[in-house]
Amino acid sequence: MDQARDRAASMGRAWRADGVHKWMAYRLDNGELIGRGGLSYTEIDGAPRLEIGWAVRQRFWGLGYATEIGRAGVTLAFDELAASELVAYTEVYNRRSRAVMTRLGFHYDRHIVHGGEPFALYLLRNKDLDV
Repeated sequence: MDQARDRAASMGRAWRADGVHKWMAYRLDNGELIGRGGLSYTEIDGAPRLEIGWAVRQRFWGLGYATEIGRAGVTLAFDELAASELVAYTEVYNRRSRAVMTRLGFHYDRHIVHGGEPFALYLLRNKDLDV
């Protein structure tokens, strides 16, 4: 319980400081928790980057919720925040998340190391800012 409370407090601080962070996703028909997703800042190659992420409870895998959460984050980043680019990353073996990234228009950039483990880094540039 203390870990959840600490995580919620951390998310609240990030919302106040950065104006973005993760949100919870619930089913509209019955309020059941689906998962979480959204935007946050992460450091890649020593620079802060706007990152999108999601986590969906296993019972909801394959139903399109991760893509829906991802689309909402992309829209927020590009339409509301006028971000020039988004990054997303996942464990190299996580084919489901990598497929969602591709569906959202991200392209594979390279492997990175995060927490000592290999991750696949994907990028999405804001087409509205292309000249």
